[in-house]
Amino acid sequence: MNISYYDFHDGYLIDIKHIENKIEMFMESAQIHPDDMKDNLVLSKHETLKGKLHIENIKEIKVNDKPLVGPFKKTHDEGDIYDFELSENKVSLTINWIDHPAKPIETGKWCTYEIMAEKIYWENIPDLYNPYWP
Repeated sequence: MNISYYDFHDGYLIDIKHIENKIEMFMESAQIHPDDMKDNLVLSKHETLKGKLHIENIKEIKVNDKPLVGPFKKTHDEGDIYDFELSENKVSLTINWIDHPAKPIETGKWCTYEIMAEKIYWENIPDLYNPYWP
């Protein structure tokens, strides 16, 4: 299933789990009109796609065109998706990282990620909790 033609711009990168050679990215798209659905995916109550992007057998991860050293993890409170592209073996996304009060507030930290892997697939989870839009 190819979710790349759905609009993730203005969506969220909710969380990231990177264990060994696998990454799970918990994501939510922008709102999608049900008539625009091309697959038999169930939308959330907010008419968004919610779920996990599974990335397995990772070959390379780049952040702003430089190799990532260490695990890929969420480093700020909120990750707003600006751009998202998906092909058979590559994920590209641009994130605007934002922090909220109680931490020193940092906004507008833009990062572009490129992940090359052998296997990439979507797991649809319409009731996935998103703390930014419960």
